[in-house]
Amino acid sequence: MRCLAILLLTLTLAGGATKPPVVTTAREQRNPCANGILVLYFKEEAASFRPSVSMEWPARANEECPGATFKVIGLPAPSSTNLQGQRAESVSLALRAFGIPQPAFELGDANDQERPVLEILGRPDH
Repeated sequence: MRCLAILLLTLTLAGGATKPPVVTTAREQRNPCANGILVLYFKEEAASFRPSVSMEWPARANEECPGATFKVIGLPAPSSTNLQGQRAESVSLALRAFGIPQPAFELGDANDQERPVLEILGRPDH
């Protein structure tokens, strides 16, 4: 439990978050087909993407879970025309580096845009 508290504090401080990130339980981390989200962090006014945790989970979900889907919520479709589009392109490139196909992108509301996430549906039918 103490390790989880330290992890949450570290992730919160590293991202300059005003609200705590969503973190899966240890059991969900072992199951690549568990549905969940990863918080996406960006430095202020920077396009480069820094995942909140290892990309191992989405990569394993892509390899081991038939029909797994990925959606970025809080960013527009990738483009080079503005910072948000550049951030989306950065996320897309990072996912492709791990063998994950182009995710869907959903801009969402102001809260979603403040804290973009990668939604992983390892079992889309559940």
